[in-house]
Amino acid sequence: MSTPRPTYSPTDLMEAPRGRQGMSLRGMLPSLVVNAALPFVAYQVLVGRGFSDFWALTISGVFPVIGIVWSIVRTRRADMIGIISLVFIVVGVVTSLLSGDARFILIKESFLTGVFGLVCLISLLLPRPLMFYFGRQFAGGGDPARQAAFENLWQYPQFRTVNRRMTIVWGVGYLLEAAVRIALTFVLSISVFLIVSPLLAFGVTIALISWTMAYARRSARRGAERMAATAAQG
Repeated sequence: MSTPRPTYSPTDLMEAPRGRQGMSLRGMLPSLVVNAALPFVAYQVLVGRGFSDFWALTISGVFPVIGIVWSIVRTRRADMIGIISLVFIVVGVVTSLLSGDARFILIKESFLTGVFGLVCLISLLLPRPLMFYFGRQFAGGGDPARQAAFENLWQYPQFRTVNRRMTIVWGVGYLLEAAVRIALTFVLSISVFLIVSPLLAFGVTIALISWTMAYARRSARRGAERMAATAAQG
């Protein structure tokens, strides 16, 4: 006798699977240390030892790479967010070799987030936008039943609208963040920029995540109410 597959409502899928770390500032603290604090400290130490700005910035970029690789090894799962981040960092290191100008490296980081924003907007032309896949990863948590339930929601027009709207917000948000960071490279010193840039990047990311979670939960409640009303009428 086969075990019946569990069913999930839209509101169930908006909650992280049991045992998964929440997307809070406390949960992002290790990432802030690896991607912001350590690169800044390394840059200051290397410049103090006579390294050029180019090499100091390039070498300090090893910490985010180590952090991403360690996360993949620790969880034993190559999630989409980790893969995209790792690809962006590798591409950034390669492109940084095209110029010895430290400003080029700083602008390059903004270019990568801008590209991600463009990818979000371009994905709107595809059958399913990029944020749908991020949502499926979060809602699924490695559980095939949850992933299948999330996939099944695509049949509803409101669910499709919600995913496309979230993709637009993320795309525009990261394009604006990239534009602001590029402008800051011309008005701030490199030392100050190394502090401001990651704080701006994480601030925008946290704001987008917070808005997305609130908007998704609100939309899920409305969707669940519609489904319940339809079932009651039937």
